[in-house]
Amino acid sequence: MITLDELLLLYDYFGYPGILFVSFIISILFFLPIPYFPLPLIAAFNKNLDPHIISISGTVGAVAAKMIIFYLAYSGRNIIAKKSKGRTMSLQKLLGKYGWIGALVAPIIPFSENFIYITLGLTKYNPWKFAVSVFAGVLLYNEFIVWIGVLLGRPFVQSIISEFTNTENPTTIIIT
Repeated sequence: MITLDELLLLYDYFGYPGILFVSFIISILFFLPIPYFPLPLIAAFNKNLDPHIISISGTVGAVAAKMIIFYLAYSGRNIIAKKSKGRTMSLQKLLGKYGWIGALVAPIIPFSENFIYITLGLTKYNPWKFAVSVFAGVLLYNEFIVWIGVLLGRPFVQSIISEFTNTENPTTIIIT
């Protein structure tokens, strides 16, 4: 079984590219609702990593994956029957004005972000507006999660690690 101290050492070894890569993999698997927030949260426990760079590297990986999902839906629009395209014109006009709000807020809403991204792609939402909105939303979300980890998690994790290293009493280890 891997200990918390060993897990934090993995972040030292893989660093920011590892955070970017894992965030990309988690985000590209849109058919499996895997929560993303533990990745930057646990990375924030490591004192050797800069919190802002954790947020940015996780954001770049997630946005790259979301752009692929968006472009798949964007190009899939051509497959939709012409009959259905007429029905989506009102949705396309609505998202043309307010789609950036959905893309900005989507990372905060659990399990619905991919639905929002696919809908924006199907309605041919502007890819630049999409990329900027998603980047801003994911970056804000990551910053919030990372700073919770830094301010609340680091002291807690350090106390647990010090308890494990300073005691050999099995009862203390179990209680901790």
